[in-house]
Amino acid sequence: MNREEANQALDLIRRVVSQAKDDSALQNWGVIWMLHAFVNAAGFAATDWLWTAGHHTPGPYALLWAGVLAFNIVSIFVLKRGQTAGARSFVERQIWAIWTTFIAGMLLVAVLNWLLGLDRLFMPAVACVLFGTAFAMMGALMGRVWYAVAAGLALAALGMTQVPDHAFGLLGVVWFATQFSGGFALHRARRRRLAAGGAGARLV
Repeated sequence: MNREEANQALDLIRRVVSQAKDDSALQNWGVIWMLHAFVNAAGFAATDWLWTAGHHTPGPYALLWAGVLAFNIVSIFVLKRGQTAGARSFVERQIWAIWTTFIAGMLLVAVLNWLLGLDRLFMPAVACVLFGTAFAMMGALMGRVWYAVAAGLALAALGMTQVPDHAFGLLGVVWFATQFSGGFALHRARRRRLAAGGAGARLV
């Protein structure tokens, strides 16, 4: 491969990645994230309330978050119905993999936290680290701005060690701000993309 062919190949890769991002923007992920910001923040607030009310066994928390996750999953399929941008892109498949792995990791950490007999206030800082890890992986796929989000979550995890009695409340606030602002940015990108005429000629 000569230099000209290599430059053409790199240009094609850039165009494919750019189109994958546009396809993700054309999906309804912005609205989904903004909705989930409220639902998840309410879940964290309810978790804090349950513990303060004296519920120290796993049952109520398992029921609460099973309901939150069920609502989130159903709402994704409802809000994405008819919001197609062609076949599911490589980027979108990777995002599904990242967040599915994140949820599994959170569930495992919760179980370990209970088995080890750790105070539930240990959980928010670890959750923040897992959030940051997921966003760092998104940064490799969708742009460097997500690295900044990951760094902010890492700082929040450190901050939670200074206010342990309010760690879950802080986690709810941080997660709401992160998910809602990210959803708003995706929604704006979708509106700009649609205003520009949707998608052009497809490469993949």
